[in-house]
Amino acid sequence: MDCILKKMELRGNISTRLRQCTAYADILIGARTTQAMIDTFVKLKNESLKYGLTVNIHKTKYLKCSRRQDQLKPRNIGNKEIEQVRSFKYLG
Repeated sequence: MDCILKKMELRGNISTRLRQCTAYADILIGARTTQAMIDTFVKLKNESLKYGLTVNIHKTKYLKCSRRQDQLKPRNIGNKEIEQVRSFKYLG
């Protein structure tokens, strides 16, 4: 995973970059826009495939941080439906 994340060139933090990735046992993509999140996810998925790794779509979720309580709605990314959630359980 380290090689994959280095190739994605996502150094910096969310205040200075449009997007970033944090990884330990799971991967967190932080992005300021929906399009930046989608682009980063697709790039991560494509780079992972080069190393024989696949993204488990059933475990993949997205969380939208907003002041409004919008209705939860799935997002289609690369013909896959990604579930929206209101919170994540941190396992670290």
